[in-house]
Parts: sequence; C-alpha cells; structure tokens
Amino acid sequence: MIHLIGEYEVKVDDKGRIMVPAQLRKQLPADMQDRFVLNRGLDNCVAMRPYPLFLKESARINRMNRAKKQIREYQRFFANGATDLTLDSAGRLNLPKHLMDWASIGREIVISTYGQNIEIWARDKFRIPAAEESEKYSDISEQFDDGDLDLRDI
Repeated sequence: MIHLIGEYEVKVDDKGRIMVPAQLRKQLPADMQDRFVLNRGLDNCVAMRPYPLFLKESARINRMNRAKKQIREYQRFFANGATDLTLDSAGRLNLPKHLMDWASIGREIVISTYGQNIEIWARDKFRIPAAEESEKYSDISEQFDDGDLDLRDI
C-alpha cells in the first residue's frame, strides 16, 4: 500500500503547468510516477491520482448500485471532467482549465498528500489547522480510536 507524505507549495506557470515535486514522485512506485488522472476532488480541490490507482478507484465506484440516485450522482462527479495526463520531460503537468476553475486555482497552489491521496489546492483555499483547533482534532481522534492499535501492525 502507498502512504504518501508531504505538502508542497508550487507555482502555476503562464501556460497552466505545474511542476510535480520530485520528492512526491520518488514516493510512488516506478510505474506510477509519470501518468496521472486529475478530476474534481472533494471540498473544491483537484484530485490527482496515479493512473493505476485511478483505474482501481474507478472500478470500485462502478461496482456501486446505479439504481440509487445518490450513487449515480457520485459516479458522475467522479468521472465527469477526469483528464488523463502524462508528465512532460521537465516533470510538469498541464492543469486543465475546467479543473483550475473548479478549484479557483490561480498562480499558487499547494499539493497535499495523505495515504494514497494527492490533492491540489488553490493556495488561498488550503487550510492549515490553527494551534487552537488541536483540541477539536483530539476529540475527533478519540471518536475513531477503537483501542486496537498494535504497533507491531505498523
């Protein structure tokens, strides 16, 4: 399983291209370092997935029960506007205009990762929790802690 870490501040050039940080690419298996699918992400970010992970997630979503309206809407949200992109020789991706508009992306972005997720945020929309919010996140953490964490499983 892939466990990406990092937060990268990146500039968007005049042609709408971004440099995918080498530190991020190095965390990916060799077959996942140069081809990505970008689509609308949750909370108005752009989701960025290595192509093989996009195919896996797409297969999972397509197995959902299409008889339910909410599922059909989510399937459309996931698939509509998805764009298959390959890094150029300089390690850049061209951000599609419709996704830049979706996420209100200007000249500065943050690429944020967690688990196998990569999100591209407009710099002014990316929110870093304030120190005074740590208690709130501690409370949330307690709700999800099932007490079965065994460090030998890590």
